Amino acid sequence: MLYSISYLAWIFFQDYEKFLRQRLSPHSSKILIKRKEKVIFWISKLIHIGVFIILPIIFVGFIPTFVGLLVASMVCGICLATVFQLAHVVSIADFKTVENLKVEDEWMVHQLQSTSNFATDNLFLTWLLGGLNFQVEHHLFPKISHIHYPELNRIVKKTCREYGIIFNEYPTFLAAFNSHFKVIKSMRK
Repeated sequence: MLYSISYLAWIFFQDYEKFLRQRLSPHSSKILIKRKEKVIFWISKLIHIGVFIILPIIFVGFIPTFVGLLVASMVCGICLATVFQLAHVVSIADFKTVENLKVEDEWMVHQLQSTSNFATDNLFLTWLLGGLNFQVEHHLFPKISHIHYPELNRIVKKTCREYGIIFNEYPTFLAAFNSHFKVIKSMRK
């Protein structure tokens, strides 16, 4: 249920909270937001409200708009949350406690330890998720297009083997999903 409302919380609450607080989290450093970025933020939010709320209410009414927005947002929330959880909340990913807001390992090693790939041989899933099943590469190289992730995957795996660093990857979506389910189940204790 929480996964299904995550998109609504993100779009209608967390975006505004982070923008107004000018921090990504309550304990992170303040971010200087340039005027141009502020304008882009507010114009994007107004367009979103216009396209997904105001126009549908005008053309189909309040109740169909509300139901449609709720269903679409819940499906989107489940999909996004599942993809991100399969990359981070699985048994092979390392969950570290951050004491004094300091991570012991180098940034790149920390990314490799706390992130996991899944179903990287599945071309359809890679296309459908825009390469987000290559979360390790996405974290290590966030500004590189996802079309390069398969080749980067081979390079990163080889480099990890050379330096004796564990590379986290599940062969299938189902294997990652089962691992995530087991982690969630173990947390209830």
